[in-house]
Amino acid sequence: MKLSNLVKANIIKFCCCFFGFYLFILFFRLFTTASSLNFWWYQGYHILSALVCAFICALWKYNIINIILLALISLLWSFAALCKIGAGMVLTEREIVQTIEVGVSFYAIFSIIRYIISYCNKKWISYTLNLCNNIAFSVAMLPSLLVIGYYVVSDKHMLSANILLTLFQTNYEEVVSYLVEQNIVVWILSVLAIIIIMTFFIYLFSKIKRNSDNFKMLTCNIILMTYMVISVFPKLSSSFVIGMIERVSDTLQEYKEYNNISAARAKRISHLHSVIKYNEQPQLHVLVMGESTVRHHLSAFGYSRQTTPWLDKLIEQNKNVVLYPKAYSNNIQTVMSVQFALTSQNQYNNSVLTDAYSITEVASAAGYDTYWISNQMHHKSYDTPINTIGNGADHQVYINEFWGNKLLTMYYDEKLADYFPEIKENSKTFIIFHLMGCHNVYNDRYPESYEFFKDGNDDRVNAYDNCVRYNDYVLSLLYEKAVQNPNFMSFTFLSDHGEDPDKGLTHDYSKFTWNMAHIPFFNIFSQKFAEQNTEIINTLKNNSGKYWTSDLLYNEMLHILGISNAPDENEYFDISSVYYNMPYDKLTIIEGQRYIKDDNDK
Repeated sequence: MKLSNLVKANIIKFCCCFFGFYLFILFFRLFTTASSLNFWWYQGYHILSALVCAFICALWKYNIINIILLALISLLWSFAALCKIGAGMVLTEREIVQTIEVGVSFYAIFSIIRYIISYCNKKWISYTLNLCNNIAFSVAMLPSLLVIGYYVVSDKHMLSANILLTLFQTNYEEVVSYLVEQNIVVWILSVLAIIIIMTFFIYLFSKIKRNSDNFKMLTCNIILMTYMVISVFPKLSSSFVIGMIERVSDTLQEYKEYNNISAARAKRISHLHSVIKYNEQPQLHVLVMGESTVRHHLSAFGYSRQTTPWLDKLIEQNKNVVLYPKAYSNNIQTVMSVQFALTSQNQYNNSVLTDAYSITEVASAAGYDTYWISNQMHHKSYDTPINTIGNGADHQVYINEFWGNKLLTMYYDEKLADYFPEIKENSKTFIIFHLMGCHNVYNDRYPESYEFFKDGNDDRVNAYDNCVRYNDYVLSLLYEKAVQNPNFMSFTFLSDHGEDPDKGLTHDYSKFTWNMAHIPFFNIFSQKFAEQNTEIINTLKNNSGKYWTSDLLYNEMLHILGISNAPDENEYFDISSVYYNMPYDKLTIIEGQRYIKDDNDK
């Protein structure tokens, strides 16, 4: 039996709506870090969004006003994301998909609610419910308009969580003073534009009429949106706009909690001041913590491709560079790895985190002006170990406005060089940089101009090697900033853990390979430091071929910083000490779960 012409027409309309929106997302992905179009990319969520759009259009019987409004809302949220490119920031594939999903999801929810309200027979109840729905719809659309509006009035800058937080940290007089200095006409026009656009959206929304009963389509929409809420909404913080709002809320809570523990922290630091010993000489030390970088993909460690041209050249020219070809990360997960590397806790001393001191706390107590400068996302929980380590520094700078436990890029790592601090004359300074490094998705981590490797391997390996080469460039920028200071002493780099791009693996416990623990680790010392600390340099060179795990970094950094008598200090754990004594068969990773002696890939 042939389908009726009406059914055929509806199927054609449904397919047109689906493919139209699907191609819309594909088109906007071309403005991101995407090097090519992948029709099934990002778990198919863009396909799910296209289905939502098609079902919403079907619910309203393909009403032209509904289709126009849906298209305009999708464009609105797309432009909010694209403002990042105009502001010189990174826009990833996943972010453009998820930002569009935010707009589509919000509209779909309020559209379904409006359709259900249309069945209400009592006029005043229907009017009240529609008014509430319109207000909620306006509030949901407002963030994207604010981002675009701020981009216009601020001469191509992005609205950020830090800017919003100032509203909670200032008073009325400061706000007025700030506005007086601005082009008030432009601000007024922008506010009026936002009001007009919002009013126009509500007007279009109110003009959509239910022209027939469509319970089957309503049921399909509710089921689809329920699934959307369950699968997509937990990931919405990956959208810059939603993540920014979430960060403001969590940071305010973080401030409150941090104030509650400030007294206990002050007592701990006071205790450190009274027990440790240190050198008062002016000096600058830099520690760079990388991300997801495997040693075997660095040409400085023997890789066939020239992925580290700066480091390769430096090794030839500077005799005070020490590489460690048998270094392992203590864990293959970022938080645990950094926690053990930058605190007195390690796998071998039976210490617990609550009693451990961070290297930033100890350095601050030793008279160093300490900095924590990060391009990674700020973790949601205020007491995350990485946050605690950062909070132990005198100065904290987070240039990444994303918030959560994933790794999304706001800026490329080279932006960190712009935040290299102005160092006071004759001061003791210790700076820790935390890179975004080579974390997957690889082509999100470097600008298109650094797509150096294109042939000879699969695309994944090429992208990873481009990451490594770009990471080498970032290190060169930070190093050049450091050596300009006459008191420069040391520059140390290591990665939190590795990856296994050759096997198509990142760093997953369930798919563990030893490459995930093989990390690059090296020190670069100034001639001044080498002359004053000949024993340390000679010892490091003698020990450089020994096996080592990154949770022992705390002990080496104490020695390099000239700090002694610190909590949990142990020269047997210190690779810069002649007494370093960590037998190969006792070294472990992942809190003792795996022994390095079992590594068949070394």
